[in-house]
Amino acid sequence: MHNGSGYNHQLGLIELIRIGLIHSPSGRLLTSETFQGSLNVSGVSLKRKQIWTLYTEEKNPTAFLLQNHLGNFLSADHNGKVTLASEEPGSEERFIIHFGPRASGEIALQSEKHGFYLQWTGTEVRCFSKEPVWWGMRLGIHPQIHLHSVHRSCFVRSANKESELRTVTKMPFSPKFLLWLEQLPLPSTSGAGAGTSSKEAVARLSRVAIRTQSGRYLRGDSSLVDSIEEASLFAMSFKPGRSQVVMFQEVNGEYLTVGARGVLKVKMGAREPRREEFFSIETPSNQVRLWAWNNKYACNKHGLTFSTTMEELEDHKNTLYQLEYVGGRGLDMAGIVNAASTPSVDASSATFGFDGTDEGATYLTTGLWRLRSQDRRLWQILPTGSAELAPEDCTKDTTFEMLYVPSYMEEGTSSGGEGESKGRLNLRGGVVLRTLDGATVCAKPLGAIGISDKRIDCAAWQPSPAEVLHLLPLINRISIACYSPFACAFLAPAAGAPTRRSSLGATSTVDCTSCVPQQWFLRHLISGTVQFFTKQTDRWMILSVTSQGNVTLTPSETGPDEIEADAVAGPNSKTELVIFMTSDRYALLRPLLSVGTSRVASNSMSPAPLRLVASGRSELHLPPPPPLALLSHLLSSSQLHLFVHSSTTYAGAIYIFIALSRFMSASRHPCLLPPFHNHASDNICLLIKCIHICAYR
Repeated sequence: MHNGSGYNHQLGLIELIRIGLIHSPSGRLLTSETFQGSLNVSGVSLKRKQIWTLYTEEKNPTAFLLQNHLGNFLSADHNGKVTLASEEPGSEERFIIHFGPRASGEIALQSEKHGFYLQWTGTEVRCFSKEPVWWGMRLGIHPQIHLHSVHRSCFVRSANKESELRTVTKMPFSPKFLLWLEQLPLPSTSGAGAGTSSKEAVARLSRVAIRTQSGRYLRGDSSLVDSIEEASLFAMSFKPGRSQVVMFQEVNGEYLTVGARGVLKVKMGAREPRREEFFSIETPSNQVRLWAWNNKYACNKHGLTFSTTMEELEDHKNTLYQLEYVGGRGLDMAGIVNAASTPSVDASSATFGFDGTDEGATYLTTGLWRLRSQDRRLWQILPTGSAELAPEDCTKDTTFEMLYVPSYMEEGTSSGGEGESKGRLNLRGGVVLRTLDGATVCAKPLGAIGISDKRIDCAAWQPSPAEVLHLLPLINRISIACYSPFACAFLAPAAGAPTRRSSLGATSTVDCTSCVPQQWFLRHLISGTVQFFTKQTDRWMILSVTSQGNVTLTPSETGPDEIEADAVAGPNSKTELVIFMTSDRYALLRPLLSVGTSRVASNSMSPAPLRLVASGRSELHLPPPPPLALLSHLLSSSQLHLFVHSSTTYAGAIYIFIALSRFMSASRHPCLLPPFHNHASDNICLLIKCIHICAYR
């Protein structure tokens, strides 16, 4: 579930969007079963089997291709028989999508070759209707987005004291640019007669609302309201092409457009879309701050240096940078997600090389990145070692490898009269930026940015404090939604879970079974860690990890906007999480607390334990093996939740998946992900069997 266009290089396909199809009037979703690829209308929620990926062919982008979760394409022959046997698209896999003439949000799928429409006969799916058969449409993308005006090349943000949406700038450098696409929740499936029973209800479930970060919804007259109403529901349509272009129609059929002063509103009489009505859905950007060992932040106000103090941050927009993923070495997160989401995949094809990291390494390679300032200029580290901002289109010396260091020794201070220096282990870790020629970026004593004299030439390399930068991620995110591509559900408080009493009050568990996005509010701590909050009734709850490995919601006396002391080993240690960005769509979350013991911080350099989130309620704790040892454990009974915010979205985009740092080169220590099997229970979203797992320190 990600936003923005993808690309299948092997087949020459452009990914546009992911959707679910609701049969009208039953309200059930079109489902592709794993066994024999059979089709039926039985789904009651948008999970893996109900998600369809829409592609267009790069060479002939005039129709759509629908691919199921197994990687097969929907096909219709001249007799109306519908199958899911083809892994490569042909003429019978091409469909034309028609959108409801009354802006209902529904769609009809017509075979381009044979001219018939897809339908459910009551016993099977056929493509033999001469008249359009309307299906409801559910979005399978991450709800948190940037909305981009194609004609004006500007992004949409809330403006005028949260009273309107307006296109204003070419770079989204504020939380006000974050929008949510929201649909009414599918009806409950429990009880007699549960489900949708009318075409009007299916149509209403197909429309979308555009919500601001503050929780207000756009109406057609450009105003923002506090709750969803008919005037704030839009039918979303799109056309096949080489780019993802969407349009929004009000219930009367008129299109949302960019009007005077860039304000979004419905244009009266606009029955046909024009350039002003074209929008694209983009993955939200990731703005960050960086600070160094001298407790100063990176700033480009007077050259690129680490010179800004924490007290000066509010006055310095020049300390914000956009972190842009380029690709390159590191975890193949897209490949891992695709393999893990396809139960029929052969284990041999799910073996991924971990390029860029030796098997004994104490750091995690995440690929190549750029850092962009608010005026669109890029960080550039010249071969001479000097740092500056380069023009936005510059490609030389502006790309860095980002290595995550889970812990490192800080410089010690002299103790006693013998001048001995005793360092302290920083368990929050940090990042190391490495240039393409292998040099590491560091902060000089007076704050200048340069390159270190040392090179990363062995797996046992340990960074010096000057080489470790502290990354404050997602500064532009007040809140996020955490989505799992494996469970096809959102991280949320467990429905119907028992409430337990503690010294802090009632606690409850969390899991990854909800199809309704849960909004998690973020508190960014100065150290670079993040805390997750949600509100239940009138009280804030905070996501917590216990030393036994349980993941719970605990009452909090403060909310995300209130400041607490950022102690190294203080009371926040159970709630602090370190975010490892692995791409623009995926990230890893590491709890600061050492699971399996009551230890929070240590001066020892012994490695921390492996952490795998299991069942959304507990964590699996395995001690780290020697560098070349292989764990013989078969985790056949461990139900593992792998959460992603991929607004990436993150973007996020968030994985709680902390076991991949030493899946090394395919020739020596492969990252082996055998088939992922489904389970009858919704509470068990993933059954994973892992071998060749080595610990991540």
